[in-house]
Amino acid sequence: MSSEKINQLYKLRNEDPLAALLFLNELGDSREELLPKAVVLIDCGAATNNFEAVSQGVEILGRLIKIAKPNSGLFYNLANGLQIRSRVNDELSSPVAGPQFEDRFQARVNFGKVIRDNHASPELKSQALTNIGILLLETSRWVEALDCFQKALKILPRNGVAAYQEMRHSMSLAGLFYRKTKTYQSYCHVDTMLERVRQLSDVVSSNYDTVEEFSGKDALSSVQKAVEDAAKIKPCPQKKIDNPFFAFVAEQGLALSLYCSNDEFSSGRFDLLTIPSVQAKPSDKHHGPEIFAMINVMKSDYAFARQVFFDVWEYDTDTPFFETTSRADTLDYAVYGVRYSALTSAQRIVFDILDKIAVALACYLDMEKANKTDFTKVWGSKKKGEGFKLHEEIKASLNSGNPGLIALYNIFHDISKDDSRGHGYMEAHKTYRNTSTHRFSVLHDDMISNDYSSASFAVDHIDISKFERLTLDSLKLARAALFYLIDMIIFAEEVKHSDDETIVVSSIVPDHDYIRGR
Repeated sequence: MSSEKINQLYKLRNEDPLAALLFLNELGDSREELLPKAVVLIDCGAATNNFEAVSQGVEILGRLIKIAKPNSGLFYNLANGLQIRSRVNDELSSPVAGPQFEDRFQARVNFGKVIRDNHASPELKSQALTNIGILLLETSRWVEALDCFQKALKILPRNGVAAYQEMRHSMSLAGLFYRKTKTYQSYCHVDTMLERVRQLSDVVSSNYDTVEEFSGKDALSSVQKAVEDAAKIKPCPQKKIDNPFFAFVAEQGLALSLYCSNDEFSSGRFDLLTIPSVQAKPSDKHHGPEIFAMINVMKSDYAFARQVFFDVWEYDTDTPFFETTSRADTLDYAVYGVRYSALTSAQRIVFDILDKIAVALACYLDMEKANKTDFTKVWGSKKKGEGFKLHEEIKASLNSGNPGLIALYNIFHDISKDDSRGHGYMEAHKTYRNTSTHRFSVLHDDMISNDYSSASFAVDHIDISKFERLTLDSLKLARAALFYLIDMIIFAEEVKHSDDETIVVSSIVPDHDYIRGR
């Protein structure tokens, strides 16, 4: 296909989507013509709400990936097509099953390939993170979405679309937290969050050209209106955090609170996330509901893993751990010692919080053998001839539209592997946790090649910098999952109160440090 025709095709795509779709009849089926054909089918199908056109574009990209050398551009375009197809599908959408669910899952898989590709450009990685953040919002995974938008901005500071998405959803959350202060007071220091929103409005207004480049001219008017509203927020500057660990927590967004105030960091108490209230069960007798003890343990595990990670994540810094063992050098740039055992332990501890979350929600939903479940078993089981079947308690809660449970269920798929569907885009978190628990994780500070296969299949080799990033992402995943667990309980409690007209007597759950005289 001549460059003139390609230019004409893309010009029509921007000016007249219907004409662009008709122009595609002039194209052949050569490999060079298939890519622009697929891109235009998807973009113009989205503009005209044409499900068939988008599906045809997705199918072409699937074929291209099989016959051409796969690259981040193809994976990005396929993910974009799948994401769009999930939106233009007229069937009743479900966040937990059906064609849209499968398209969203595969879109996350392919965006994940772009994000992990060392050869992908910063622009493409940043766009992939922005799009995967928008995808996550569609299944109530708002904490991870905000993390994606922030990461997209770090990679490409001029990404006004990522800044706008974070700004817009943070403004929405701030409104919710103000309206329901008692329910969400542990989620966030709202004034600090609004300062972030104000700063983001400056980023967006300075990068309208990128917004137009990434999202088109039609998006500009709504973006500009949101920026005008955000710019009116009164400044609330934050002081510099002197404590290096606290500064690390703030910079990486690892507090169990969306945003923390100066006073919270100064006091050293900033992991404030908790359940606002729970209706006690007859089985609790005179004790407080067990869910409070469970939350306390999970928060403590998370805080410990985060602190261990901070103590060992920089190779040349001092740590509180004593290196007392001698080691044989295996002559493959592997690193051994307490520091690296601490690093793999931190990833293992924080990932295991997901199993504790599964037990907590199973207990909360009064499921049988709740104490024996884990994050892979709690959702349901595969039955011969029937495929995967949800447990009845889980199914009922998902059908009620519980957003926290929907988010956790989608995480389950993203960290799992399925014979028909393949690996979820976050499956590595589970793989390395299992290796360090049951076999041997060997870290390397210079992996000059990928030829580190294990003759016994008992040893997994991984670059230390890659493992550090994985552990940081595992911390963020566990943090998000804890928020979703609280979301799930808040929603379920509100349903209980709306369905139950019996009188409820309130009892305060006091602060542990206060009771202990601290």
